Amino acid sequence: MATKAAALQAWLEGFRLPVYRDSAVPGEAKMPYITYDLPTAAFGTQCNSEVNLWYRTSSEAAPNAKAEEVARALGLSGVLLPCDGGGMWVMQGEPFCNAMADEDNAVKRRIINLTIEYMTSY
Repeated sequence: MATKAAALQAWLEGFRLPVYRDSAVPGEAKMPYITYDLPTAAFGTQCNSEVNLWYRTSSEAAPNAKAEEVARALGLSGVLLPCDGGGMWVMQGEPFCNAMADEDNAVKRRIINLTIEYMTSY
């Protein structure tokens, strides 16, 4: 059975971009890629998690399309990711997505907010 981190990592890899924990982006990483944080808790606890889509492009189209793909994958009721003898219910957070400006105008970033409810022990 996957750990919480492995379950979220595997789900995010389904969006066909490299995926890194916020604290583990390699120096040679090339955009586009996804970063995420993962606060963990135990049964019945909800946590907020942030997923970032990073693109180097002059157009807003690709990052917007990827954010919409994530929204469609979550749907209105979220997804249940099996892990640690239970699961994580991953849902759209509020607000779901924000565009973030960067000093480099070619960098387009989308911040996706997730709400995760844990149905596991620590």
